[in-house]
Amino acid sequence: MVLKQQARLGAYWLVGSQVVNMVTAFLLAVFLARVLEIYQFGLMTLSTVVFFIGTLVTTAAFRETLIVRQDLGRDTISALFWLSLGLSVVVAGGCALAAAPVARILGTPEFETLMWVVAGSILANGIGGIPGAIRVVRRDFARIGMQTGVLSLVLAPVTVVMALQGYGALSAVMTAFIYHCITCALNWYCAGWTPLWRVSPRAIGAVRSTLLVMCGQQGLDVANSQIDRGIIGSLLGPHALGLYSIGRRLNDLMMDAIIGPSVSVTMPLIASIQGNVERLRSAYVQTLSLAMIMAVPMNLGLLAVGDLAIRVLFGEKWLDAAPVMYAFVFMGILGAISGVQRSVVQGGGRPDMWFRIQVVHTIANMAAIVAAASFGIFAIACAMLLRAVLLSPLAFIAAGKMTGVGRRQHLAIMRAPGEAGLAMLVAVLLVRAMLPAGLAPVLSLAILVTLGAAVYAGALALIARSEFLHALSLVMPKSLTMKLHSLRGGTS
Repeated sequence: MVLKQQARLGAYWLVGSQVVNMVTAFLLAVFLARVLEIYQFGLMTLSTVVFFIGTLVTTAAFRETLIVRQDLGRDTISALFWLSLGLSVVVAGGCALAAAPVARILGTPEFETLMWVVAGSILANGIGGIPGAIRVVRRDFARIGMQTGVLSLVLAPVTVVMALQGYGALSAVMTAFIYHCITCALNWYCAGWTPLWRVSPRAIGAVRSTLLVMCGQQGLDVANSQIDRGIIGSLLGPHALGLYSIGRRLNDLMMDAIIGPSVSVTMPLIASIQGNVERLRSAYVQTLSLAMIMAVPMNLGLLAVGDLAIRVLFGEKWLDAAPVMYAFVFMGILGAISGVQRSVVQGGGRPDMWFRIQVVHTIANMAAIVAAASFGIFAIACAMLLRAVLLSPLAFIAAGKMTGVGRRQHLAIMRAPGEAGLAMLVAVLLVRAMLPAGLAPVLSLAILVTLGAAVYAGALALIARSEFLHALSLVMPKSLTMKLHSLRGGTS
């Protein structure tokens, strides 16, 4: 009962903060897409790739090790902190030194300043990473959710003002730096933890195998999520990367809202019950069901109105990004499923199994991107989609072994959202074909989105009402959930 309450409360706060973050990031992306040049958007994306790689080396693996291994003593946690801090200093210094040469290679002097700011973000993230992981282990979800949501709202005007003043890509990168600095300070304050000054080699040895696995895992994650942007930026230039980034932008924002809370809540909770197969199975089924219910309408909706969304939100200059968006619609659904499966397999005590899966994905991903690079950004997106589809059974098999959920139950979980999503897609496409040709794009988009949401909710309630209400109960207040169930009982 305590675990269920923690999951409900943690999901409620983190989903709420993720919604705030998603809406804020979405509005900023719309604003920046209209203000920045396409190549500036590409430079901003490339700086994000540098940050992710730097964070991987300095923070991510240490954070995940602490979350997975919740039995660590203070001496081991302190050793992880000092090692993470040392690597952060080295990597941040390397980024600063490489700033000028990389900017010359790209032929964009402004990238030098971006690299300096990214170096500062890497350092701030490294300093606050371990205290942040301690907060996750302690289930401090409520304050984490509240703080991230408030920070997103407060810092958004900084980005807007800087962009309007002509700072270009630096407006977003500088805001990210401020965000990481404030988050670092909050993590230290809320964790109430101080490291030991001495570092015992034996303390590191106690978690060496887990740390190596998590480092490899994080490296593969970054490679799978960022290697396409890195290759496009290096080989095809900032302009092509800008178009590709907008093509992925809406999908990335939605997946952050779905996968972020799922992994943040599910990973530490599953790590605490990894010896209980029944609880592990229940957590997996519930989280996967919720992820599917949220991911399907968001992604299939883009398939029906993606070009309209680009025209209304980002402007006519970004229409060449629409084909990339269509390819990533299906990647988004697979990504939501994979995010849940990762938290179950890793949190369930088998990070080595997930590591092997990611090795296969990374090798195939790099091969597909390199093979398709000469054909343009749409070819790269299609190659990545084909790789994801062909290799997706690996994650299903791994999660099934951990939880005892077989092929039929997996299909049952995905059937109702899939059928409801298909009904929504058909309805939206039919109505779109009947809309007047001269109707304003913004009005067309509003009509189609409203229709799609109504059709999806209605279809899902008819096909699998009990599953729909149960999934909603994971993130809705208990009083409202009881009212819905009473309404269901009264109408049956």
